Amino acid sequence: MNARLSDRDPPSSARAPIDLAVIGGYLGAGKTTVVNHLLEAPHGKRIAVLVNDFGAVNIDGRLIRARSDDVIELDNGCICCTIGGALADALARLAAREERPDLLLIEASGVSDPAKIAQVGLLNGAFRLTAVLVVVDAPELVRTLVDPLVGAMAQQQIDSASAVIVTKLDLVAPESRERTVSDVRALAATDIVIAADHGRVPPALLFDASVPQTRALADARRWQHQPIGTNAGVFPTFASVTLAVPEVLDKARLRAWLKALPRTILRAKGFVRVADADGCISTRVCQVAARRLRMTPPTQGEQAAGGGECGEGVLVFIGFIDSETESILRDGLLACRRTARHTLIEANH
Repeated sequence: MNARLSDRDPPSSARAPIDLAVIGGYLGAGKTTVVNHLLEAPHGKRIAVLVNDFGAVNIDGRLIRARSDDVIELDNGCICCTIGGALADALARLAAREERPDLLLIEASGVSDPAKIAQVGLLNGAFRLTAVLVVVDAPELVRTLVDPLVGAMAQQQIDSASAVIVTKLDLVAPESRERTVSDVRALAATDIVIAADHGRVPPALLFDASVPQTRALADARRWQHQPIGTNAGVFPTFASVTLAVPEVLDKARLRAWLKALPRTILRAKGFVRVADADGCISTRVCQVAARRLRMTPPTQGEQAAGGGECGEGVLVFIGFIDSETESILRDGLLACRRTARHTLIEANH
């Protein structure tokens, strides 16, 4: 079930939404290993992880500061919570916390559809979707996909991903590793396919602060042609391009264009001024992740963070962005203008 594109006003809130990511994948793919690394990594972010069962998450006991029936608090500010009864209730409890996390990561069960879980998260205005990560087991992928009982479900999980994480490549013959990653890319609806290093993934999948700013990269996807297993080959080069939008954009054109962004774009976000079919102009927060678009009025918290009624819009695009992709983004945004009298300028000029 895909989320409906929406620009309806969310519940009023003085606080900026919490970033939300879902991590899915078939049984045994390595989701929990990825989650453990994220909880223990020195990223400086407060992560809340929602899991079905504490027992599956092997958290280093030295990191645990406090523990209750449904919450484990870590010394680094992260917390691990059980979903308990209903996911919607768990989300409400997290949103009500006085010290809210920077990111909520929901670990989906191995036989669930991460897209549907993301949809539940989007129903709560306290959260905004940033990624749907799907983990695939390199040695078992083909057998899983051809299994008449679970193959369609596993493919559906891959279809829903904004980024696919390939694990256990060390168990694949060295000469076959590049081909394995290429095969996964051919199966996915995204070109963001990551060869994980024993469960470790690049922070840029989740945290914008870890994405280098760039005007244009000579070839941001050069990692694809390097041997899997080297540092450069395991972790791709992410970059972000920031475009200022000094004009009013046509809302319908902008929505259609954002829905069709290149497959190498992981997410996009920002503030823009848009005009609807009746000519009414308003400021909207744009969020694009996992092929889902939300255009909503800015909350007080988002205005304080640098958006809102500020006169000039800005959009940030994050992904594998080479010079050709940057040109595509620039030209596409220009085509969304309500008028053609002005040109877009890059935000850092």
